[in-house]
Amino acid sequence: MAFWELERQRADAIALVDAQRSWTYGELARLSDSAAAVLGPGRTVGFLCMPSTVDAVALYLGALRSRRHVPLLVQPDVDATLLAALVAHYRPDWLALPDGSEMAGYAVAHRGGGLVVLVRDEPVHAQAPHPDLALLLSTSGSTGSSKLVRLSYEGLASNARAIAQYLALREDDRAITTLPLAYSFGMSILNSHLEVGGSIILTEESLVGRGFWDLARTHGVTSLSGVPATFEMLRRVGLERFQLDRLRMLTQAGGRLRDAMIETFLDLCGRMGLEFFVMYGQTEAGPRISYVPAARLREKVGSIGIAIPGGELRIDADTGELIYRGPNVMLGYAEARGDLALGDQANGELRTGDLARRDEDGFFHLTGRAKRFIKVSGNRVNLDEVESMLSAELQRLVACSGRDDDLVVFVPGESPVEPTRIKQLIQQRYKLFPGHVRSVALDALPLLPTGKTDYQALRSMSEAQDVRA
Repeated sequence: MAFWELERQRADAIALVDAQRSWTYGELARLSDSAAAVLGPGRTVGFLCMPSTVDAVALYLGALRSRRHVPLLVQPDVDATLLAALVAHYRPDWLALPDGSEMAGYAVAHRGGGLVVLVRDEPVHAQAPHPDLALLLSTSGSTGSSKLVRLSYEGLASNARAIAQYLALREDDRAITTLPLAYSFGMSILNSHLEVGGSIILTEESLVGRGFWDLARTHGVTSLSGVPATFEMLRRVGLERFQLDRLRMLTQAGGRLRDAMIETFLDLCGRMGLEFFVMYGQTEAGPRISYVPAARLREKVGSIGIAIPGGELRIDADTGELIYRGPNVMLGYAEARGDLALGDQANGELRTGDLARRDEDGFFHLTGRAKRFIKVSGNRVNLDEVESMLSAELQRLVACSGRDDDLVVFVPGESPVEPTRIKQLIQQRYKLFPGHVRSVALDALPLLPTGKTDYQALRSMSEAQDVRA
């Protein structure tokens, strides 16, 4: 049983809602199957732009329902250069992009709902994708790396079931899109609500806009979800004043939420009679790995909790790395079209790259990262990639450090570089909010005896209050 098997739900139950109308499960099933029919015969690979619209959701579900079409979900504002690089790597059979888009070697097959479906002029001579392969997601959020995560049908379905179970989702639950659907967390909210016959309000409105809250109140939203930056916005706008009478739950993932902010929202949820779930995951797990039960959160502030139903967590005794095992773990990575024919290379086990400890109650706490990644607004950012881009653009070697939602760029040399220039480059390339980026001018980068950059020294500098710029 899987969330895309829409016939499991009542045909007249509401599945999707937008500002204009609602769609029942019966209507969504028919729309999804019609959308998939446009993608052509045989086993195909395509790129699916995922705005928060009914037509995009229908294409996504239609691809899964067909078990023939394998989409890569991409952000609606994907950089044209990065998109072209992905096309060159994976040679997709079709592209579903914002209407008006063009791509050499592709012809228009269908237009509608703000999307245009482009089909390749010449067939790709490549081995068919593996039969278990259901979906492709970027490993790096919005940073555009060509390295993709290969997720299976069973992995997607099992993760949706697990999330629905530990959140105790019901058919009368209604979520709203606070996150991009091409982002694994946003996708999981859609999947888990469809799993139980619930509904999702689709909107591109921002949390700081009145339109978002009007939709949430009018259509009776029961849960709000977000990354740490989302909760910063919720704190600023004042959640209590919007009178969301049916709201019963807040969920957070996509990076560490400050302990003080968790306490703030615990107090808020106490006043409003809400449950608050703090969760942890990675795209490679499609995405949920662990959660803190709402009833235990106050005593476990700072913890990532316990493994989701069906999964298990352990710590590598030699390295201290957190390891997850479960049916939702990816098949493996891909870096080119030929990799899509590969089977299960992960064997249900994921080395998270995070260091952790386990407390006396069996709850896990992250203590650091084994690799050079941080999360900015929920997007995983490879610090090495950012360094390479900035070094090329600025024509000097720079170094990056920082922590979640605090990307620090160290710029050596006698001639200064304006901080606004660095922020602009990062915003243009990676779509990251400039407020999460700061730069530090140095005479020279600190080096290890080996001549390599001393990232431990930079990390210490980045945490010092007197380097903010």
